[in-house]
Parts: sequence; structure tokens; C-alpha cells
Amino acid sequence: MVYDIAIVGTGPAGLSAGAYAGRRGYDTLFFENESIGGQLVNRHEIRSYPGFPDGIAGTEFRSRLVNTAEAYEPDVEMGAVEAIEPGSPHELHTQHDQFSAKAVVLASGSSPKRLGVPGETDYWGRGVFDCATCDGPLYAGERIAVVGGRNHAVIDALFLTDHASEVLLIEEATQLTADESLAADARSNQALEIRTETTVTEIEGEDGVVDAIRVHDHETDDERTVPVGGVNVNVGAVPNTAFLEGTVDLDDDGSVIVGANMETSVEGIYAAGDVRTESPLEVAAAVGDGVTAVRSARTRIEADSNS
Repeated sequence: MVYDIAIVGTGPAGLSAGAYAGRRGYDTLFFENESIGGQLVNRHEIRSYPGFPDGIAGTEFRSRLVNTAEAYEPDVEMGAVEAIEPGSPHELHTQHDQFSAKAVVLASGSSPKRLGVPGETDYWGRGVFDCATCDGPLYAGERIAVVGGRNHAVIDALFLTDHASEVLLIEEATQLTADESLAADARSNQALEIRTETTVTEIEGEDGVVDAIRVHDHETDDERTVPVGGVNVNVGAVPNTAFLEGTVDLDDDGSVIVGANMETSVEGIYAAGDVRTESPLEVAAAVGDGVTAVRSARTRIEADSNS
């Protein structure tokens, strides 16, 4: 079978693309290597999506997107796409199978970026974590450091104040880079201390668990040890594009290079969401990207259908 469109990933961009493709009546195939909904399952709250002025839980938003896409009965292949062979049709290879599609939307998203400091790998899962919703409650009563100053980091820091005795929000820049409304919430929270112009240089522990971080204060040029019971790493993301090397053009950061219509360097292959260049890494943008990608693919899909 040749699908009209194959969508690699089921985060906001992929599910949005799938829903739009379903409305067009396209035979749609999803690929997902982990869980349907992508990282939405790890998001405590989404506060930047239009229509939800008070925010919406990541799990609730995921359910709405999944239900919308599933209403059009797409096929779903649980497994990683290991390679794509461009052509007419495009061939997508998993470990055990091969699938064909007239158009492809790359919505493989991103993975949390690591700090790359001593102790991070040693204590990952033993005090160092990237999912506040998953692991935060395990550190009830502890002092937790959240490293990062963007929207996601601040939202997680605010969430963690419900569990931790104190939360330290550590940002390398001179001020938080989150939206002002979020930054204001952080500044007014008595259980949250903000430390800007500060870099974590090492994560320390004893008896196999985290007990402190080493930080460098750029304003005073001092380095000191700060006792903590947990470290939430929240410094951005790395695009999931290793399987695309040599297939489509990538920038120096590994993001897929696209034009305004989301088409990559290969005709009929599109990218949407966190995986593309210049992505604002926002759910609303990812949803819009998914629609744009499928709209752009219409000409190719419908021309092939009529040929």
C-alpha cells in the first residue's frame, strides 16, 4: 500500500498534521517510537496556547489532540523510522518493515538537552532529572535546583514549589528569558529563589545520590557549593534528526532546514515543530507547522492521486 502521507512523530506537530490530513481524506500513517503525544505527557501545564488563558494540563491537551487525530482512523506503526529513501513514493524503513508514502512530514520533535557537567551522567535518575511532573513528587521536602530560565523551566519550577521545601531557579543570563507573566509569578513565589548570572559547573553526591551542586556566580566571579536534594535540567532541547543525516539538509545544530511552506531540501518531505530550523519551541507554533506542512503537501498528494 502507498499511503498519501506518512507522519514521523505524534507530538503536537504530528497530531495536528494527522488531523488535517484526516479532514482532507488522506490515507495517513503515523510512526511513533515512544508514547503517543510526545513530550506532552511530561508537561505539567501549557500556558502559551490560545484559548486557555489559565493554562491547560499537558495530559489533557494531549488527549484532545490524540482524540481529534484518531477520529480519522489513521494507521499507527509503533517503532522508530531508521531511514528514509526519497522517491516517488518515498520509502520509510523501520527495523523490520518498509512503508511507502507520497509525502512525508517529519515531526520527530526534540529531546531534552543535557548540561554536560561532571556528575550529571553519574547521578541521572538518582537526583538529576528532566521531567518535573514525573519525578518532582519524589523529592518532597527537598531543596531542588531547576536549571534554566525559559518558559518550560519556570513552569516546572513553579510546579515543584508544591512539593519541595525550596526551589532554586538558576539562569545563566542576566534575567529570566521566560514570558513576563511567568517571570512575575516566579518572582512573587515565596518558595522560589531566582539566581541569575549563575552557571552550574558540577553536580555532587554522596552514597549514590545528589547532595549538592557547584555554581559559578558571573557577577562576583565566585564559585561555591550549594546543598540540594535534586536537580531538574531544563535548558532546552536537541532535535531528533540523527536518522535524517544524509537525507535532508540539516543546520549546524541538527535542525531540519525548511522553507516558509515547511518543505525540506527534498521535494515532498516536510518538517514541522521542534525538529525544524528557527522553531520557537512552542506548542502553538508546532500545531500551526503541522497544518502548514500538510497544506503544502496537498499538491503532490492530489497530483499523484489523479495521475
